[in-house]
Amino acid sequence: MKHTTTIVVEQPLDLVAESLADLGSYPHWNDVVAAAEPLESASPEPSWHTTLRARVGPFARSKVLRMARTRNEQTELGHVIRFERSELDGRDHAAWIMDAALEAVDDGTEVSLTLHYDGGLWTGALDGVLGAAIDRATRRLPDYLASYR
Repeated sequence: MKHTTTIVVEQPLDLVAESLADLGSYPHWNDVVAAAEPLESASPEPSWHTTLRARVGPFARSKVLRMARTRNEQTELGHVIRFERSELDGRDHAAWIMDAALEAVDDGTEVSLTLHYDGGLWTGALDGVLGAAIDRATRRLPDYLASYR
């Protein structure tokens, strides 16, 4: 499953990058990320104990995992942020990857958010549910950014 959505927010690129580089901010505007608590770690990249959730009517499916920020850098076009599943138990796990690609535009910042999952647990009907949740989150992002700082 891979879902990308794009929106232009009326905020400067540096503010958007600062906010989206902190996975702990995502539960404030993104239903898919139900919780993200920072973890103390010896690794160089920051990481969070993260709960991902999707709702189908009265039912919800959750996944708890460790997400690490593996990329947070300025690029020629703007800024790129990436969070990846990064478990420390030595076992192989399905990949969860969240990307944010930011580009300065006349009206503010264009934000492209992508959620990628390569496992078999969240397939079928949940693909559409996760996609719809990401679309809703993107629509809530401008209000969150307006109140940020």
